[in-house]
Amino acid sequence: MTINHIQRLYDYNDWAWQQVFPSLAQLDDATYKLDRGFFWGSLHSLMVHSMSAEYIWTQRIMGTSPRAMLDPADYATFPVVQAQWTEIDGKLRQLVATLADQDLERPIAYTDRSGQPFSTQLGDILLHVVNHATEHRSQMTPVLFALNVATPPLDYIFFTRA
Repeated sequence: MTINHIQRLYDYNDWAWQQVFPSLAQLDDATYKLDRGFFWGSLHSLMVHSMSAEYIWTQRIMGTSPRAMLDPADYATFPVVQAQWTEIDGKLRQLVATLADQDLERPIAYTDRSGQPFSTQLGDILLHVVNHATEHRSQMTPVLFALNVATPPLDYIFFTRA
């Protein structure tokens, strides 16, 4: 794995979110925040969780270990989440843009939210962030489908054709 591969995956990740955001923006606030009875409850909670994961991993890479996830109550609407997401994702993308191949093997020491210490190679963390986002987009799209809100195909191959 090279930094070029990682950067390409981050390009894909951004592209995939940009496919989902317009679908979420079609929802009224009540629909967006309605508890759907799935693990994350609402699309709002799932979006804030996904955003929070990017924030926490970026902070860990930079040497800080946040002890809490971002709180959905702090983000009133989807446009507020999207604006904050843009800022958080921008910082992560800036960080990734500074890396070289040898950085991917660098161990990152951090503590999880319960205070347990870990050390993980930077490349594995960066892959995890993209994989985590893919998992949660795949949880959102069936909900959107059930609401009759179309989301374009999100497979990597569609990104390569865009």
